[in-house]
Amino acid sequence: MKAVIFDLDDTLYDQIQPFKKALDRHLQVDDELVGPLYLAFRHHADQVFEAAATGKMSLKDSHIYRMKAALADFGFQVSDALALTIQIDYDYFQGQLELSPMFPAIFSHCKERGLALGIITNGPHRHQLRKIRTLGLLDWFDQALILISGQLGVAKPNPQIFKVMEQRLGFSSDEICYVGDSFENDVIGAKACGWQAIWFNHRLRSAPETSVSPDKIVDKWEDLREAIFQMD
Repeated sequence: MKAVIFDLDDTLYDQIQPFKKALDRHLQVDDELVGPLYLAFRHHADQVFEAAATGKMSLKDSHIYRMKAALADFGFQVSDALALTIQIDYDYFQGQLELSPMFPAIFSHCKERGLALGIITNGPHRHQLRKIRTLGLLDWFDQALILISGQLGVAKPNPQIFKVMEQRLGFSSDEICYVGDSFENDVIGAKACGWQAIWFNHRLRSAPETSVSPDKIVDKWEDLREAIFQMD
């Protein structure tokens, strides 16, 4: 292995924290519901991601849809205005993100071994770049090896975005490992290009019915470091 490439959202930081803070401002949601509600939010976000990315749906409408649909799944009926307000607060709290604490040691160890580090993330360019800066990731990652779908015009799991990274690295596909929390976007996308893949399934989601398999599955934050180093 010569390179480790990471997903951003809910991989390098815990995305539930800003989500919970936004909900708490406006609704009374039991703590045990926040995790499942967040997974529903991610599911509905994936449903409309392509439409928003291609302009078939406005970003504002996609934000309203995913928040309303997720809340409705758990019996919360909210107006478009409230759904958008919660989304705006979610964006605000995402500007106060903190890198998950085990990653500095992971990044340091990778660099000590001469491994290249990169990020592939889906989302609007400015929005994702703000998160990357807030998390201090530019201290660890060469900006040329940070690929944001909104800038490139192609998103995971499309193999093309992985191929762009492969070309920038100059490594063969079997020398690259990808780490991400989404089976559909991260595992399927990486394996389609012949990369190794670690499914960071810390939300304990069920795998879809597919012939694709990750090389490793990690379901605890504290186990991720060892799993990455075992791929070396």
